[in-house]
Amino acid sequence: MSLCVFALFLACIQERPYSKADKTSPVSDRLAEMVTADQRLRSDDTLDYGIVAETDRLHREVVFELLAEGAITEATDLHRAALILQHADPSSCRECYFLAYQLAKRAVELGLDNARGMVAGCLDRYLVFSGKPQKYGTQYNQDSVGIWYLFPIDTLTSDSQRVVWNVPPLDSLKIEIDLLNGH
Repeated sequence: MSLCVFALFLACIQERPYSKADKTSPVSDRLAEMVTADQRLRSDDTLDYGIVAETDRLHREVVFELLAEGAITEATDLHRAALILQHADPSSCRECYFLAYQLAKRAVELGLDNARGMVAGCLDRYLVFSGKPQKYGTQYNQDSVGIWYLFPIDTLTSDSQRVVWNVPPLDSLKIEIDLLNGH
């Protein structure tokens, strides 16, 4: 995605006023359907990565179209769009992670506190796949022999900064990794 198009997306989400409509809209319904499908695919025991990748691509296209139209303005919808974009393949759309970060951050600015974890996760994912240390410690992986590990973490980030974005303290994150590894 070109930087020019990326800048247009950011302008669309930042220039729109927030309205607290009590009813759902077709945009909200569509995004909710895509999030449900996204989560259902990822919870299936017979996960087919080809189907997941194609579904993710199609969902991203819809999100990009809605952003270009300025149709994603509600905090919940911004959060849903962020969830969809953060599942992009890093080889094809690493910038999607940064856009997802911006969308989730905007959702928090509009009052959606449960988007805080998404903000941290999307920023960390963008940093990791940009070859930089993650800020909060939300990204981990499994090596070729099955050992779980945290991607490198910026040591200047404090636990008090993590808590603002609903991320556990670093010691707790390390304990979670130990538990995944059966320790």
